[in-house]
Amino acid sequence: MIRVVIFDVDGTLMDTNYLHVEAWARAFSEVKHPVPRAAIHRQIGKGSDLMLGALLPDEAIHGRANELHSQFFDELKDHTYPLPGAKEILATLSSQDIGIWLATSAKSEELEHHVQALEAKDKLAGLVSSADVDSAKPAPDIFQLTLERAGCSPKESIVVGDTIWDIQSAQGCGLQTIAVRTGGAFSREELHAAGAVAVYQDCAELLASGFPITFEAR
Repeated sequence: MIRVVIFDVDGTLMDTNYLHVEAWARAFSEVKHPVPRAAIHRQIGKGSDLMLGALLPDEAIHGRANELHSQFFDELKDHTYPLPGAKEILATLSSQDIGIWLATSAKSEELEHHVQALEAKDKLAGLVSSADVDSAKPAPDIFQLTLERAGCSPKESIVVGDTIWDIQSAQGCGLQTIAVRTGGAFSREELHAAGAVAVYQDCAELLASGFPITFEAR
């Protein structure tokens, strides 16, 4: 039986990925190291330190780029909104007494805004962000800490995410991942190849499938 569902936030519940891409693109341009937006998009979902390491060869400007990203995203965040089915799936799971956890690489200052937009404050059992662990996704630390705080085993839990980084992170502590395609960076085939047990267009399609009952027998 699934007792806990662990959700990624950016690109899974909230339509933020493309705004993060834009904020990072502006930040990289500001530090005189422009990066194609397509390359940035593929890195969204990783912890910012790992993302910067993959895209910026000069470590001396990582801190400034990170600060600029936060500044630019703060200017864009009012344009974010819940993805199809996001609020509904949280409400449905909450009504079924299933523990809902958020496990995200999002910065703490972004999370308050997202939780409010999702109308999720009274529905969450808890949340874990990259600030709570030493290593962000795709390391397993975020999901491992979530399991510990939730007091459940991987067999009693499942992850819902949108990137291969979510899948790799979850696999590191024995969790299965259902992928949704609302993040936009990875194809259905790539998500399956990375290890997703199922791939849906969005949380609305996942909810319509009968989730989580449809996965309890797997």
